[in-house]
Amino acid sequence: MNFVDLFSLTLHRAVAAKILTDEYNVLKAAKSNLDRWLSRQDFTGEGSQALLEWKAILESSTPNEIITIISEDSCEGQRLRSSSPFSGVLTQNERKEIFDACAEIVPV
Repeated sequence: MNFVDLFSLTLHRAVAAKILTDEYNVLKAAKSNLDRWLSRQDFTGEGSQALLEWKAILESSTPNEIITIISEDSCEGQRLRSSSPFSGVLTQNERKEIFDACAEIVPV
């Protein structure tokens, strides 16, 4: 696994942990990001389709299903993480700690 994929997977596993402790606010943030991004004109074509796919996932999946989607080490999980709506859920410090831990495993 390359650094970018490991970093994204590890970030999303941290998001999954936050869903377990603060489901309402984490999912609210993701939905808010999607609504804001979809209202902008610069998301068209494949970018827009990815966001609409996430919107459908968040509207139709249980929190446990969302946790599985974002934390599984698979091609599908990787594809979905590449357009993740969970921006802003982790703090800058949390992101830095994850970056540093991943860099120890797979040098940047």
